[in-house]
Amino acid sequence: MITTWMIYALVIGASLTAAAFALERVTTNGRTPTRFVWFAAMVSSVAWPFGAAILSLMPAHGNGGQLLPFAVRLQPISVMADASTSHVLTIDRLLIGGWILLSALLIVRLARGVRILRRTRAAWSEHRVDGATVRISDNVGPAVVGLRRMDVVIPDWVLALDAPLRAIVLRHEEEHRDARDPYLLFASAVATALMPWNPCLWIQAQRLRLAVEMDCDARVLRRHPSPERYGLLMLTIAQRRTITPTLFAPMLSEPVTQLERRIRAMQNTPRLTRTTIIAGTVIAAALVAFACSVQPDRASAPKNASRSAGGIGVPTRVTDNQTYFEFQVEKQAAPNPINPQPRYPSLLRAAHVEGEVLVQFVVDTTGRPDVSTFKVLKSTHDLFAQSVKAVLPNMKFYPAEVGGKAVKQLVQMPFQFKLSHSTATTSGVQIPQPSNSRRKPGAIMKP
Repeated sequence: MITTWMIYALVIGASLTAAAFALERVTTNGRTPTRFVWFAAMVSSVAWPFGAAILSLMPAHGNGGQLLPFAVRLQPISVMADASTSHVLTIDRLLIGGWILLSALLIVRLARGVRILRRTRAAWSEHRVDGATVRISDNVGPAVVGLRRMDVVIPDWVLALDAPLRAIVLRHEEEHRDARDPYLLFASAVATALMPWNPCLWIQAQRLRLAVEMDCDARVLRRHPSPERYGLLMLTIAQRRTITPTLFAPMLSEPVTQLERRIRAMQNTPRLTRTTIIAGTVIAAALVAFACSVQPDRASAPKNASRSAGGIGVPTRVTDNQTYFEFQVEKQAAPNPINPQPRYPSLLRAAHVEGEVLVQFVVDTTGRPDVSTFKVLKSTHDLFAQSVKAVLPNMKFYPAEVGGKAVKQLVQMPFQFKLSHSTATTSGVQIPQPSNSRRKPGAIMKP
């Protein structure tokens, strides 16, 4: 379900945002760059959930000994043609549709900003000011615009400032260009466009822009150590600025709230104690560890599945140099309770046709069904069998175990398609039991 994955992405994003806030506190001494903390948090908030989703879809490859216990018959799964399943599908479709719409709007907005920038930049004349090549505009800037060719653009009234003030303005923008800050801001705009529904990304993008400016302020003050003059210059530019270039153009002036933070940071550079550094680092590490512990679409293994099928004679160790070895299965393969269910074929539902499918396949050592071993043993209609085959790659199982080691197991799973409006049977995954209680589970191991 897309809803579960989106919640997982929100938890990961919130954990990484809190970790970035903790690390930001550690890097507020004015010497350690803060922008990379927020950039790393933003990239991870996007790549982490997508990476987890991609890994869950990749075919699993088992390793170690090839263990294949005999076929185990699982309890049937009831696929009910009721309204709840259609509601879940409708919600997923609405979420995906809204996501695509918002992403498309933001991407169009970003492309429009790039196009407008190219058109307006052609009208700005190029001049040499105090030894630096800049573009002069009527009311845009000071800022760095463009990605492939990062130009410094300043409004014409900046030329009327005193030479020391002009030097600070030019130094600030040249620091942005040398640090390639427009690339960071452009990447943040793309990240928010990819996941516009994630509020954590918007917070991270705002903090990244502030960190980019504060890091630049710290670099400028090392060359022009006059915080009072620098602060007054920023206030003057904020009052005169009328047009903001683009989302990925770093500027000397920012909104009032961020401007206040930047001026306070210049006036009072905190001296961090060892306790503050250690505490911030530990908190950030704990939050990242918590994010690592969160698993998408996972549930705990069924308690009954952990019981030994035979009860006696289970080996404590399985070695790779044994050619043949008979054993009993400690844990049989069990389906994950949150597995997706097959879709009830629309044609058969409209015709009020019920049926049953019995399939056979191998669950590998990672809990993934081996689709190449899929076999239909019995089916009342081909559409039912096709529906089961379509959902099988997305299903997960708890693999069988022998001696604490995951093994492959051949399972037979029935699927019952019923027409009912009852919602009590929509979660029909049950704990597997052997099909013949008189026969003890056993197998042969081949290296």
